[in-house]
Parts: sequence; structure tokens; C-alpha cells
Amino acid sequence: MSVQDEDDKPTVVLDLNALKKQKLKQEEDLANLASELEFNVSPEVSGTDPEVFAENFLNQRQEVPKKEEEKEEKEEKFPVILFDYESNFFAENKSDFPEGYEYKVVKTVADLNQCLKNKKFQIVCFNYDVLPKAVNQLSAQIRAKMPFTKTIIMARAISPEKAKLHARTPSGANGYYRYPLEKEKVEKEFQKIFVKSKNG
Repeated sequence: MSVQDEDDKPTVVLDLNALKKQKLKQEEDLANLASELEFNVSPEVSGTDPEVFAENFLNQRQEVPKKEEEKEEKEEKFPVILFDYESNFFAENKSDFPEGYEYKVVKTVADLNQCLKNKKFQIVCFNYDVLPKAVNQLSAQIRAKMPFTKTIIMARAISPEKAKLHARTPSGANGYYRYPLEKEKVEKEFQKIFVKSKNG
């Protein structure tokens, strides 16, 4: 066979684009198959009726997150900062707060600043009766600059009407509590703020 005969033979040209398309189609088919398998292998599905299947599948899907949410809420513990500036009220009455929270009594603004660096949910309790102007300033700054920190203003003479008016100001707190301290009531206020924060 001569060199010229070799040149006359048809050469095979690979169509790379066609190969890529074929490979993509195979990958898509495989992915579709995998998702169908995942969907069909759902446990405790009885019958072949599509409506029954869909209902059972949706019920199973909804049960799992519910259990996880309940578990999370039971185990959720967050820091509570008791700001005792120029006072010993919180230090002396710490035992009147509900159990299960990570309490920290703070007496200086510098220490409060350290606590505010926390990037997780926490609550700061202010005793409004000691220094109302200072509490207003701190509450306004926390509200504006610290998205993870929520505030409760505690006072002896705070009515729901006063609380509503104060909440609309730049110094407004996330919660208000009227003394005396009662564990269940304080717990309720903590949880109200926590749930509201979690739900956005």
C-alpha cells in the first residue's frame, strides 16, 4: 500500500461538542434516576395511589423538623447579662431569676462592652430605677449596633402604657418587666424575646 493510499482513507474526526452533550445527558438521566429512587424509597408508604403516597410522604417530611425544633427549644440556653451599674440589686437577687440560663453580673461599662462582642443571642437586663438616662443611652446604642443582643428594662413603676410609649423611642427595649422578680414571669419575658428574635 502506498503513502498516497493512506492519505485517501477517510479520517475520523471526533465531535467534542457532541460527546460533551452526550455526557451531560447521561449525568442528567442519572441524577433524575437518583432523585426518583430517593423519593420512592420513603418508608411506611402503603398503596400505589399517588394521593395516598404524596400525603404520607408530606406527613413524614413534616414530622422530622418538628421533633428537631422541640429538641432545640428544650436545650437552648443563652447568656443573660445583669447590668448592675452603681447598684447591687441583680447580684443580691440573682437567685430570683429563672434557672437554666448563663447569668453574668456586670458592674462596669467596660465589662458590658466585652459581653456585647458576643455574636450569639443574649439578653441584657437593665435596672431602670438606678440610672434611667444611662439605661436609655445604652439601650439605644445596643439597639442600633448589636443585632445579637436584646434588652429588657426592669423597673418598679412601669405600666404597659409607659412600656409601649418607651418601646417606640430609639431607646426602646425588646422587653419590659415590672418588679418584684418572679421566676415564671421573668422566664416568660425571656422566652417571648427569644422566640420573637428567632422568628425575625
